[in-house]
Amino acid sequence: MKMLIADLMNRLRGRMTCAETLELLQQYLDGELTAEDARSVAQHLDSCTRCDEESDIYRQIKASIGAASETHDSDVLDRLQRFGERVGNGELAE
Repeated sequence: MKMLIADLMNRLRGRMTCAETLELLQQYLDGELTAEDARSVAQHLDSCTRCDEESDIYRQIKASIGAASETHDSDVLDRLQRFGERVGNGELAE
């Protein structure tokens, strides 16, 4: 319920909703968004604890995948990639 109210307030203020932000989060973290979209996502993350926590999880996964790549541990890398895909697909959402 809190998220619905927050999304409604964001919509009324002309800001991104949680769903819109989470849809663009991977591209944001990869630096693939336009400057305008990146600002909108950053603004939402600054004001939304839930989405900011999701962003932190994605950052940790990306860092772990990068570290696993450096050590060439393919099993760890494969597991982290599958986990990241599950998170990205919303399979682990509450």
